[in-house]
Amino acid sequence: MSVPGTNSTANQGQVLMQNLSHHRYFFGDFTLDITRGCLLRGEGEVKIRPKSFAVLQHLVENSGRLISKDQLIRAGWADTAVTDDSLVKCLKDIRQALHDEAQEIIKTVPRRGYIFAAEVSEDTAAAPITPVKEETSGVQLISERTDWQIIEGQAATNQIGFTRVTSAIKRHWWVVAASLLALAIITTAAVYFARSGDVIDSIAVMPFVNVSNNADTDYLSDGISDSVINSLSQLPNFKKVIPFSSVFRYKGKQIDPQSVGRELNVRAVLTGRLVLRGDDLLVSTELVDVKNNKLLWGEQYNRRFADVVNLQSEIAQQISERLRLKLTGEQKERLTKRYTENTEAYQLYLQGRYYRRKLTDESRIKSGEYFQKAIEKDPNFALGYAGLAGTYMTLALYGQMPPKEAWQKAEEAAVKALAIDDTLGEGHISLGYVKMRYDWDWPGAEREFKRAIELNPDSAQSHAGYANLLRCVGRVDEAIAEAKRSQELDPLSTGFLGETLYFARRYDEAVAEVQKEVGTSRGGAGTYLELGEIYIQQGRYDEALAEMLKARALVERPRQLARIGYVYAAAGKRDEAIKILAEVKGPTTERYDLAGYIADIYAALGDKDQAFAWLEKACDQREQGVFDLKVGPRWDTLRSDSRFTALLWRMKLAS
Repeated sequence: MSVPGTNSTANQGQVLMQNLSHHRYFFGDFTLDITRGCLLRGEGEVKIRPKSFAVLQHLVENSGRLISKDQLIRAGWADTAVTDDSLVKCLKDIRQALHDEAQEIIKTVPRRGYIFAAEVSEDTAAAPITPVKEETSGVQLISERTDWQIIEGQAATNQIGFTRVTSAIKRHWWVVAASLLALAIITTAAVYFARSGDVIDSIAVMPFVNVSNNADTDYLSDGISDSVINSLSQLPNFKKVIPFSSVFRYKGKQIDPQSVGRELNVRAVLTGRLVLRGDDLLVSTELVDVKNNKLLWGEQYNRRFADVVNLQSEIAQQISERLRLKLTGEQKERLTKRYTENTEAYQLYLQGRYYRRKLTDESRIKSGEYFQKAIEKDPNFALGYAGLAGTYMTLALYGQMPPKEAWQKAEEAAVKALAIDDTLGEGHISLGYVKMRYDWDWPGAEREFKRAIELNPDSAQSHAGYANLLRCVGRVDEAIAEAKRSQELDPLSTGFLGETLYFARRYDEAVAEVQKEVGTSRGGAGTYLELGEIYIQQGRYDEALAEMLKARALVERPRQLARIGYVYAAAGKRDEAIKILAEVKGPTTERYDLAGYIADIYAALGDKDQAFAWLEKACDQREQGVFDLKVGPRWDTLRSDSRFTALLWRMKLAS
């Protein structure tokens, strides 16, 4: 291979340059010479910065058209996240060069963009070649007014950029000879990169930072990042897209993308910032390769608030393009899919999801109200119905609504969502839970979870739901495999694998798994309850009681009190257990889903008649406490009784 400056390379450069045409635009007394990369007024050159030249070129090439701020930013800063200030300074530079203080050449259209209003003519003709003077001290052939060095550096950094290299060759023909060696190096590196398989195949989208100083718009910053996650999770190119439930733990914290990448075991991290001023929405994003600590892509979006429906799919689409993901037509359609054209309905939907994540009694009720309003605004909004189904499920599981009634309403909403859009994975997950917990239709539930996994193989929620079903029907080895897959996809999921190991009676492994979460941001009342349950089966009653008390201190609900009563009963402390029984029986008319937990206490006390009486009530109401009847260790003292077998038959779990 020849080096720049030798005759061989120079000859190659001359041959290539001779095939180029001389490309110019004329307006007024100015000439924009694309081939030479300069702006002329008459015969004299007008000094203009490289970024300003690129923006001016884009305006001139699109003269008479309205060009948005985003388009101009992409023209001048394709691989860099910048603010509007950079564009404003750039336009000021251009107007000074064109003596356009009156803004008659470049007209500003408020809130929409800019128009190059001067009359433009174009000339593309063969041009004589002027040899490039070689420097004796090395390869110093690049003009100050070109942006070749910037383009070349970005291409080398990102192992891509061939389109940009080709474009730069056409614009700056006199640097070709000097750049042949660099281009060859880039090509070699790119080939190696492709062969090495070192691709971006996993991503975490952090909660976007709301810098509007208005907490009332938090739902919007959370909702956009949540929606981007949902869009990216549709792509088979990604082995892992971390669910919002896990990244939500980083909300409000200063994050280091590399640390987050290591913790979540992902290759790329997307961060974003949002400002909402009146009806103007400004969102800036950055995608970082955490392995190599490199900025892969940055973009800024200036939108009207009414355009928020489209924004998340646009961001996801640009990420896929930046990472050169090869998508089928169907995948592209799913990536850009819009579930509603009604901005208000979409806004209400985002608020519904926002309040459901707060996990308080009041917020769950509020969440359902927002979803209901969303589908009233757009009766064909499948995501709105799926959100409503999920809310009814949580109301059942947290005892805020009679479970039987809540599951019925969840089923109606899930069926409606899928009638509108059968490809909605969230709808299949909800219907899977309904069939499992309300209809006791175990084969039907399995079909729904499998369909959800088929639609999105990398959905942690789908695998978790399927694992839940498998353990309920006694297929615990398969359940563990699905729980492990769910945890791989969602590393910060709370204790699901440990809970599944508990049902498999692999207590030591279960303890080790659950203890990983104790004292971490993902630990909580549920972690302490799970650990306490395991300790009971190991006969470690004092430790079990300590864990249950920790859970009670964090969340003071009747269910936590019932678990403490179960510890006392299992430990033989009858008086303490009976005292708690009297307390938890009182709230059953105010708080639902307690009958199964009361049955636990009676079973541990050896009072089988009362245990079965309360189990019957739990089954009547489809309460959470009975769904592990086939495999739950705490029911072992009842298994030899014929009434237990009758309950399994009733729940369609007898084999």
